[in-house]
Amino acid sequence: MGSADETVRIVACVPAAELAGLRAHQGLDRFRAPERQLAALVDIASDPKGCVVAALAGTTLVGYVAFHPPTEIESWGADATGELIELGAIEVAPAYRGHRLAPRLLRASFADGRFDTTVVFATLYVWHYDLGRSGMTDLAYRRMLETLYRSVGLETFATSDEEIRSSAANALMARVGPRADERVVAEFHRLRKGGNGLSRNPW
Repeated sequence: MGSADETVRIVACVPAAELAGLRAHQGLDRFRAPERQLAALVDIASDPKGCVVAALAGTTLVGYVAFHPPTEIESWGADATGELIELGAIEVAPAYRGHRLAPRLLRASFADGRFDTTVVFATLYVWHYDLGRSGMTDLAYRRMLETLYRSVGLETFATSDEEIRSSAANALMARVGPRADERVVAEFHRLRKGGNGLSRNPW
């Protein structure tokens, strides 16, 4: 299965065909079975606006960050600009945790101004937190994610979304790109304040 001592490469925006040829580490099971999760990542990478940043131990995927346009089933899918990007998930196999792969993945994600012309948002929901394996409380897990995301420029924003407001352990975070068009920024603020709120993140 590999070990955390192996050299791990970080590759940004891996092509879908290359992702499809990888093996998913069996520890990547937080959101769905590893093989199904890999298939979902291949779909994201196939989208012209999608980006999967991968942590690779040889030909094994041991961690990733996935960016994609909001799905139509979410109120974010009503984005009139078509430019908002969702940081849908970040996951590192338990055997590879504690080696700062998550910060490396995020730094690679925002390197070279990749998302500087848009707003990247992330919905933090307690039901996605790996509380069992981390041994953390829900609030501690939120604080950990906030610290991680702030390291690459995301900030916490208030929202009218009832699901996010249903728990103090939930949060909305976003990075407003330094070259983001005013209409994109305005659309982000309209949606976060909208009466419809945000539907549950599909991850």
